[in-house]
Amino acid sequence: MDEHAKRILIVDDQESNRRLLADVLAEARYSVHMASDGYEAFVHMRRTRYDAIVTDWEMPRVNGQELVTLVRFLWPYTPIIVVSGQARPSSYGEHRGTVAWLRKPFAVHDLLDLLDHAIDTGAHRHRDGSAATASV
Repeated sequence: MDEHAKRILIVDDQESNRRLLADVLAEARYSVHMASDGYEAFVHMRRTRYDAIVTDWEMPRVNGQELVTLVRFLWPYTPIIVVSGQARPSSYGEHRGTVAWLRKPFAVHDLLDLLDHAIDTGAHRHRDGSAATASV
C-alpha cells in the first residue's frame, strides 16, 4: 500500500461487511484499517490519525451514534460516513457530525464519491476551522 494513501477506518460489527468494504476501498487505493465496534475504533484512533471513518450505526458496546459523538468531540475535522441497513433515525439531527448516511445496499461508486468529497471537505475544514458539512 502506498505510504501516502488516505487512511480509512471501517467500523462494523459484521466481519463480512468490514471485509467487503475493505476490499472495495483497498482497490480504490485507500489504506484500510478495521474495527468491530466504536470502542475498538476509539482504541485505533488514539494511535493513528484517520482521514475518514466509515461506520455502521447499530453495533454492540459503543454504537455508531456514540462513536460520532466521541469523534466530533476529540477529532472534530475527521469526516464520518454512516453505512447502515436502517433509515436515518429521528435522532440523526443530533449527530450532524456525519458527512453522509448511506443506506445498505448502496452503489460502490456512491461510497467512493462521498469518501473523496468527505476527505477533501475534512481537510478544508481543518485548514480554515469552518464547521460546514455536506449532508446527503
